[in-house]
Amino acid sequence: MPLRLTPFIVGALLFSCLLVGAQGSSNAPDPAPQPLRVWLPAPLISDESGPAFQLLGDHTTEFSSNNNITVEFRIKTTGSVGGIMSTIRAGKEVAPGALPDLTLILRRDFTPAQAREYLQSFETLFSSSVLNDLAGGVGFGQIPLEGERALFGLPYLFDMLIGVHARPLAKSGARLSFADVLANEANFLFPAARASGLNQTFYLQYLAAGGASPGDGSMTINEEALRKVLQFYEDLVNKGLIPEDALSYQSPAAYLTDFINRNDRLQLAIFTVSDYLTMIQQHEANLLATAIPTADANGSSILNGWLWVLVTPDRNRQALAARFIEWMMEPAFHAAFARALYHLPSQPAILADSLPPAADTTFFAQLLADSVLPLPEGEGGVAPRLMQEALNHVLHADATAAQATQNALSQFAER
Repeated sequence: MPLRLTPFIVGALLFSCLLVGAQGSSNAPDPAPQPLRVWLPAPLISDESGPAFQLLGDHTTEFSSNNNITVEFRIKTTGSVGGIMSTIRAGKEVAPGALPDLTLILRRDFTPAQAREYLQSFETLFSSSVLNDLAGGVGFGQIPLEGERALFGLPYLFDMLIGVHARPLAKSGARLSFADVLANEANFLFPAARASGLNQTFYLQYLAAGGASPGDGSMTINEEALRKVLQFYEDLVNKGLIPEDALSYQSPAAYLTDFINRNDRLQLAIFTVSDYLTMIQQHEANLLATAIPTADANGSSILNGWLWVLVTPDRNRQALAARFIEWMMEPAFHAAFARALYHLPSQPAILADSLPPAADTTFFAQLLADSVLPLPEGEGGVAPRLMQEALNHVLHADATAAQATQNALSQFAER
């Protein structure tokens, strides 16, 4: 006899099947979260077989295990088409899914305009202990926003401009004056070139002589400060203590090899801290560090370096990114990582642990405390360009310091 199913029985069977299916799906494991995407700048860390990347990999593996998420690193160039910031700018509208959750960028790429348009705020994402560990370094990653200072970058690795010399000077110490350099007849090397604006060495010396940094994006010219610094370079030229091709030096890399290999005369050269730490560790060079010479031996330094910035607008992934950065700030790892990359950590308390025995911890701690931010690209109006032109004329011996100062002031007044 054929089996007949009433509508009631059919409905009951269908409900039972759906219930079993629902129970089965509720027991299925949750899908793994999307990997945390982190971009690393090639100028800082490019060798995946090197000790720094291996250190990073081991530390990240533990984070991934503790948080059940994979971290994907991608090494990207900087400062060019296809670099980190140019890719973020281009991808925000057309390919946001291809962008990282967070990345390290150089301080010169961290402008208020770019931060506001392409990056996300870190405000409220970090515990107070993390920010307290940075002490005064927090300002390195803040921008003005609606009348307040907002945290858009977390300082991670610092670099600075310093003076470096091999043979002892007649007056040795952390601070040198222009007169000290001239009295020692030290050959002075510095990256004098600047396609636009003012080179950072001259900018620092100008500030130390009484000049003022830009206010509201514009900058004036302090006649006495400019003349005082230009006089130093005129004296160097007259004594033959500065290379004729100094204006071709875009960075310390232009003269690094010659500086290391030349021992026939006393040299004082401007390098970054990362250059200096690399030289004393890789080349085992017996070098001394000093502040950039200034008119009154009151020099500090230009602070540069790398910051973590947040790209993803997704709040859940922002929280995860902040958790990863806090993991990267673990003191023992942070000190070891900074040392492997020849940089200074942004946490003052671990500075000594990050430096090799040959480096003077007290000197670097004081220099960090006294440092100033670099002159931002394109900021200051015409004054930085006119001051750079004045320096060019003096180095070419086309004008005296007094003449170059007056020319700069005259042109500035006409603008």
